[in-house]
Amino acid sequence: MKHKNTCSGFTLIELLVVVLIIGILTAVALPQYTTAVEKSRATEALSLMNAVANAAERHRLQKDTWPAQNAFSKLDVEVPERTDGQFGGKNFIITMGDPTDANGGAGVQFVVVARRDLNNADSQYSLKTVLTENGNGTVTISRFCTSDNTISLTNTVPSTDTKAYTFCNAITSGSPSDF
Repeated sequence: MKHKNTCSGFTLIELLVVVLIIGILTAVALPQYTTAVEKSRATEALSLMNAVANAAERHRLQKDTWPAQNAFSKLDVEVPERTDGQFGGKNFIITMGDPTDANGGAGVQFVVVARRDLNNADSQYSLKTVLTENGNGTVTISRFCTSDNTISLTNTVPSTDTKAYTFCNAITSGSPSDF
């Protein structure tokens, strides 16, 4: 019995088709993966912001005043200090304060901001938690994603920075406020 020598292998066309399919899958999956990672980073920031907001509200009830701007040591929760001397997590910088402190007035609102710098200083967005005192002694909490990273009540959706806009849209499920 004679065996034929046959060359087995893949043709160039088959290899090109496989490479093309992998390229298409990568082009579709990578942006979704990046957005999913950013959403998980935002979840970390929202968790820390909730802890800071609740501690600030407890401080307000106990001392009858909001804590001073970025006075994290006055809160009953531990906010991690970053290696750069600021406070927050690995991916966000947390700041807090009364938005009217800059104007010298006594405010009825308190803001916690988590700023996320993307690849460069021009690409960033901020998650804000605003605590508003109501006349009946209760506090209402609202959140929004914005391009403004100051302790202010500004709610501007980052429209010029497409990366920040995409992430804000994903984090808030398309609604830039009250997520």
